[in-house]
Amino acid sequence: MQPRSIFQFIPLLVRLYDRFNSDKQQGRLEYWTVWFAVSGFLVHLALIALARSVPSLNSGLLSNLDRNYLHAVYTPFSFILFYEVLLLVFALPRSHTSAIRMQYEIMSLIVIRRVFKDIGEFRDPSTWLSQIDASTMVLMDMVAAIIMFSLVALFRRVSLTVNHSPPHGDLHKFIAIKKSVAVLLLVVLIGLATYNVFHWASGVLATSHATEGAAKDLDYFFFPAFFEFMIFTDIFLLIISIPFFERYEYVIRNAGFVISTVLLRFSLSTPKPYDLVVGLVAIVYGLCVLSVFSYATHIQSDRIKDSHDQ
Repeated sequence: MQPRSIFQFIPLLVRLYDRFNSDKQQGRLEYWTVWFAVSGFLVHLALIALARSVPSLNSGLLSNLDRNYLHAVYTPFSFILFYEVLLLVFALPRSHTSAIRMQYEIMSLIVIRRVFKDIGEFRDPSTWLSQIDASTMVLMDMVAAIIMFSLVALFRRVSLTVNHSPPHGDLHKFIAIKKSVAVLLLVVLIGLATYNVFHWASGVLATSHATEGAAKDLDYFFFPAFFEFMIFTDIFLLIISIPFFERYEYVIRNAGFVISTVLLRFSLSTPKPYDLVVGLVAIVYGLCVLSVFSYATHIQSDRIKDSHDQ
């Protein structure tokens, strides 16, 4: 396919993005997210109550279900996380900095969700202090989550201090390309989510010992794959942004954000508790890149102002 024929699809993808990104569609997305989160939470609670009250089900379909009611909080957080992923996709055409910030928010929500999952695996919540290993992991996740929350708030604050310079080319063309990328990424993420749910359902229905390990590792498929796609997306956006923002500080900022995304991906496949260290380093690195970029934009703005005064 020739490049010209490829770019012919951009207007169609832009129209799809504008349609899905409308206020009406955003309201529907929020409604269904809340509905699925509440329904999943209640169903999970009901299944736990059923498994605890009917011991004969422990060897059936509910054999792999955790018996701690707190583990049910894991389910609504899964829907909220996927909602945040969709918001990230829609934020790509608006602001690269906002999209990176939302990646950090997703990472912090993953850690928070893991707290409830680990609490649900306590043998006896009333004696959690005696379960040193599990308690230590939960406390580390709690501390890491609040640090990530603080870093995200600081990242948001620093982003407000950036002096944005006008682009060198047609900004509408650049935004159209980013909208097209967002639509393609949305299709990929929906495919990943469908694949993830299919294997989760297979793990629930399976009762053999051979499939039990796969069900436990299921949670670590979607988000590593998601961040891998975000890495290539960020690199693509870095390349296409050069004709529009060819200044040195913009190239360094975008490259730094790519490095931060790579570190986030590594953190998802790093054993505990080092995954928290890698994740925190990724966010701190992105914050440092943005801080230096903000300082550089102020220097450039002062230089332009002085040249006009002269």
